[in-house]
Parts: sequence; structure tokens; C-alpha cells
Amino acid sequence: MASLALFATTMPVEGAQADPPAAYVGATACRECHTPQFEAWAQSDHFQSMRPAGEGTVLGDFADARVMFHGIETRFFRRGDAYFIETIGGSGERNVYPVRYTFGWRPLQQVLVEADAGRLQAFNVAWDARPVEQGGQRWFHLQPDELIRPQHPFFWTGHALNWSSHCADCHSTNVVKTWDDDSLVAETEYAEVNVACEACHGPAGSHVRLARSELIAAGGDAGFERAPASRVEWRLLPGERIATPLGNADGREIDMCGGCHSLRTPMVRDTLGKPYHDAYRVEIVNDAIYFADGQIREESFVLGSFLQSKMHQRGVTCGDCHDPHSGASVAEANGVCAQCHRSAAYDAKIHHGHASGTPGSECVDCHMPARTYMGVDDRRDHSFPIPRPTLSEDLGVPNACTGCHEGRTNGWAAESLRDWGKTETDHWARLYRRLRLGNPRAGSALEALIATQGTPAMVKASLLAEAGSLPSAAVPLARGLADPDALVRRGAAAGTRGLSGPVRWQLFRDRLGDVAPGVRFEVALALAEVDANLPPAVRQATRQLHAEHRRSLAVSADLAGTQHTLARLDDQLGQPAAAQRGFERALALDPTFVPTLVNYADFIHRGRGDEDEVGVLLRRALTVAPESAIVNAAFGLHLVRAGRHGEALAPLATASHAPDAGPRFIYIHAVAQHSLGHKDAALVTLRRGIERWPWDPDLLATFLIYRDDADAPESRAHLATLMEVAPDDPRTLGLRQRTGVRASDR
Repeated sequence: MASLALFATTMPVEGAQADPPAAYVGATACRECHTPQFEAWAQSDHFQSMRPAGEGTVLGDFADARVMFHGIETRFFRRGDAYFIETIGGSGERNVYPVRYTFGWRPLQQVLVEADAGRLQAFNVAWDARPVEQGGQRWFHLQPDELIRPQHPFFWTGHALNWSSHCADCHSTNVVKTWDDDSLVAETEYAEVNVACEACHGPAGSHVRLARSELIAAGGDAGFERAPASRVEWRLLPGERIATPLGNADGREIDMCGGCHSLRTPMVRDTLGKPYHDAYRVEIVNDAIYFADGQIREESFVLGSFLQSKMHQRGVTCGDCHDPHSGASVAEANGVCAQCHRSAAYDAKIHHGHASGTPGSECVDCHMPARTYMGVDDRRDHSFPIPRPTLSEDLGVPNACTGCHEGRTNGWAAESLRDWGKTETDHWARLYRRLRLGNPRAGSALEALIATQGTPAMVKASLLAEAGSLPSAAVPLARGLADPDALVRRGAAAGTRGLSGPVRWQLFRDRLGDVAPGVRFEVALALAEVDANLPPAVRQATRQLHAEHRRSLAVSADLAGTQHTLARLDDQLGQPAAAQRGFERALALDPTFVPTLVNYADFIHRGRGDEDEVGVLLRRALTVAPESAIVNAAFGLHLVRAGRHGEALAPLATASHAPDAGPRFIYIHAVAQHSLGHKDAALVTLRRGIERWPWDPDLLATFLIYRDDADAPESRAHLATLMEVAPDDPRTLGLRQRTGVRASDR
């Protein structure tokens, strides 16, 4: 087994295997009987996922090439057969670093650089492997629009680009990490440098032994712990436009492929062969990763979008469209879709409105629009969206029509679709946005949707996760927690995080032993937040759950984010000494990790009250994320506590206007303005907030208190909304009493 230890590491040396039956024997042993599959794999992206740097693997120009990005000159050169990069390191001093491995090959290739004593880092100047006529064959920076200096989170020597912590699991075979919590070092081993046969099929030692002993027939799969995945058989019956599935997919292709092709958190160390949702916690739809309709915004690595699709719901799986060994599409162009969608009905101008062979005539043009990541890598959306220009106009989501026809409006696109006889159907995105805004009337629509059998579990989970602000949230959440699908139950558990501690406990008391690890993980997160407010007997009943949660988090202990989560858990469970150690470990791994800088500052404020130390942490966070809403709000509140009230208004204003601002930041800014005597400005701020979040009780109640004019039409309208959103809130009751409005007047 090869070994790399990173977060500092020793370099890998391919070595001896363990004894059968658990032996990893390497891809060359598979070639003896599976030559076509081996040769297909040798042409695949999996084969090129990670290779030792050498003449046949390095694609970039190392002939003393020099480039300048962000004021830093970088030189790429060779000494004999070895490859080197001369640039500045984390200390800001120039140095020469050896290139040890290549990472990928098309449309770009990164290299792994030995930063120091075996610590491998993914260099953030990459080689554009596309042809010259497409703009390729050049070095380019992966973050061209940010000033990337040594203090930046995405500087090449930083934690975010560390091979062991962030890359190894999905670029090599049988990656095993041994983490030392004291030294913050992970000893990282792999069985094979790239993604080879056994990454998907498991250790083949027993199978090879049986095959060489002629104890299994040719093509047999004896010797593996699990049989190969089975897929649905699709048949296009006479008169049908879409194929009918025969049989049931067993889900094992998702289990096999999903671990690397998804944005997820591992919950167990040995994920091979386990059901995906038992091994990983997939990132559900949220505004940071997806648009409101589930289309990809940031990199989500395919599975999260595919789980939203009708394709997945009906039984389509990875191998229906992609050859499992080469990774290539199983047919050319529209032939992939024509396996299930009759060409006469769909591969025709009457359906797509474009002349054959022109842009817009391929299925993927409209139903798998691409977004570009890492500068040059176009990746297609696997939720298979239908263009909905009206939805784009209302919610700001993209659509393929205006994405292709630059300069055209959503109105033009909607009219064009109507001219073709296409009618825009409703989409769950509207309900998602209503839930995000806290619309109290969204509850019945949510209950109806989660009761609909054809709604994908990923969609149900994502909607339930946003339900916590509803006045009647407990009803749909209780139904979600009883759903037979574990992903739906997990979403419902996440949705409880807007509810009080006693209500959460009532919903969870029978879910502490849920059969799905992902559900128990989510329940633990939700209960930890309110642990201090639960009765002692209840807190005792949750101890085993929290212990399991810690074990799940320990799987990714080499991540600063995980150390941060563990610190927050200890803080919530009343263990301040352990929490402090966790925060310090997180910052030791990544001094630029903004969530830790902000939460550690809050922890110090609540514990020691040392505002000088709080200020140091928050100023560091501001250098990393100067426009962040949460960082500016935290810094503004720090200035208020330090008695520097006038200075606090600027960061609080930045927080309330930031793209990632929430209603809480608007509220804080308005309160600060009002307390400093800027009463009219506070009302302007609150009006702006209510326009964006019309059902937020804090904004509504504060506006009514500051406005203090019960007869104004604006006040009457806002009080009516407040009575609907938060009828039992003490502020609502007080305002009703002051104005003489009865509950029946709503």
C-alpha cells in the first residue's frame, strides 16, 4: 500500500499488499481477464485522476515558462526528468518546489507540488489543455478575479488546496487516513495512485485467486463482497414516446459513483460498498450551492442535481448514459437520450424549435445547460431542467434560452415558447422561495407536495429543511420525519432548527434510533443547538446520539470545517475547554477559516469578555471576507460592546446591504441606527428589509414599535402580517393590546 501523510506527509512509495481475501492487487491484475474494460479505463478521466509527474503525464509548458498573476511571477522549468515550479510560498519568500503528481488532464490539468517535507498541495495555476483554437495551451490562474496572496484562503499553500484533506479521497484508490489530533497530522495511504478498478469494485485479491485457480467461470464475480450493480431495462413499446422501465434498479451504481461525484460529508471511514446515504451526508438544495429551482450554481459534483430529476425518480442511473469504464457517453449526441425518448417525438424541430444540427437541437443544449468551473471546465446540470423563462424573470434562476441567446430577455424567451405551443408548467422553486422568506401560507402547499408520490426525495428534503419558520411547521415536519425515505426524514430533521427546544424534542423523541445514520446525524445537530434548554432527563437520553455524532465527525477530522463543527458541538453541550481546543485546532489547520474566526470570537466574548482578542479575530476575518454580512455584523457588534457606537454603523450598514445578508442583519443595523438617534434612517432600513423579507417577525415588530402610528395604512398592514406570522409572540400581543386589534380581525 502506498503512503502519503498529509497534513504533513511522507511521499508515496507503492509497496506490498495485505494478504487475501482483503488484498488490493492493482489494475494490472484485472487486465488478464478483462482486457476490453482495462483498455477503456486506460483512456478515461479516472485513469488520469492522479499520475506521477513524468514525460508521458505532464501536459503543461515547463520549458522555462514564466507567467504573472496577482503580482506574483511563477516559473515552470525542468531539471532532467524532474519538474519544478519557482514561485512564492506561504511565507511570501520565493522558492523552488518539486512537482510530484499531475491531477486530471482535460480540459485542464493541475499539478501537485511538494510544499515542504512531503506536504502535497494542488497548485492554483493550471494548464489549459484545450486546443489553441479554443483558447487553450496556456497557463491560467484558477481565481483570476480575486487578489490571491499568501494570506488568502485559496493561496496554493493553504488548507483548502491540501491534497490529503481535500483531494485524495476521490483521486486515488482505497485512501486510508490516520489522524493524530495532537500533532494535526494525517498519515494518508492509498492502494493505487489513480482511480482504478478496485476503487469501484473493491479489493480483488480473493477474486483473482479464484480466477487463477479456475474456480469461477469467465466473467463471474465471485470473490467480491458485493455483486455488480443491476440496472433497469428500458423498452420503447409501440406507441410510447418515453420508454417503460422493466425491473428495479438496486441503487448500487449510485452507491458506487456517488461517493466521489457529489458534494457530501463522509460519515463512516470505510464507505466502500455501503448504501450512499448510510455512508455520506449529501448537500441538499440551498442558496449557496444551487439556484432556487435546483439548477447548479456552485460546483455540486453531479449527484445532488441528479437526485432532483425525474430520470432518477424513474430508475435511470449512471450507467444508462455513461460507460462505466471509459466514462464516455454510451452513444453520440442525441443517441443517449433516444434510448428512452423516441426520436420522432423529441429529436425533431416540432419539439425543440431548432433546425437539426444547429445549436439548440441537441437535448443537452436545453435540458443540461452547462456552467463553467475552474476557469475552463464546462459541466452540465444533471437535474435536466426545462427552460422556464417566466420563472427566471420572477426568481432570477437561469434558463437555457437566454443562456444561449445572449442579449435576449426572458420575456422574448417566454413568447417564443408560447409561439411553439409550449406551456410553462409550475415548479417547486416558487414554494422553495416562499419557504425561504417565511411565508406563513406556504404550509398547505408544502404538505401537498411532500404527499405527492412522484416528488423526488431530494426535493422533499430540501423543502422540508426550509420549513422551520412556518407557524404550523410541526405538522409537515412530523409527516416528513415519518417518511419511508431516509433523505426526506433527514430534510425534516434539518427543518426543525427553526423551532423551540421542547417542540424539537417532541418531534425527535422517537427518532433517536432512526435506522439511517444521516437522519441521526441531523437530529444530533438540531438537538445540540437547544441542549441547554432541555430537561436533564432529555439531555441524558441524547448522550449516546451525540457520542455517535462525534464518531461520524471524526472521519473528516483533518478538515478545519470539521474541527469547527466539533468545537461548536462542545460549546453547545456545555464543555468550554474542549470547545476552545476545537476552535484552536481549526485555526491551526486554516488560520483564514471565517466561520471559526467569527464563532471563536463570539465564544471568547461570552466566556472571557476579552474584546481586544475578539477584535483581533474579527479583523482577521475582515481581511479574508471584507464584504461578508456575518463578519461585518459581528465586527459592528464588537464595536458597540467596546463603546465605539459611531464607528459601528459602517460595518453594520455593510452587513445589511451585503448579498448574503439575512433579515437578522437588517434588524441589527436598524436597532443601531435608532439607538444613535437616527430614527428616520432606521425606518428606511426596516422598510428595505420588509420589502425583501415581508414575513420576518423581527423586522415587522420593530418597524411597528419605531413607527408608533397604529392608524397608518402601512402599520395596519404590517400588524396584520405579524399577527399571521407570529400570533403568540409577546411583541405581537403587546402591539395588539396597544392598538385594540383583536385576533379575529386578522
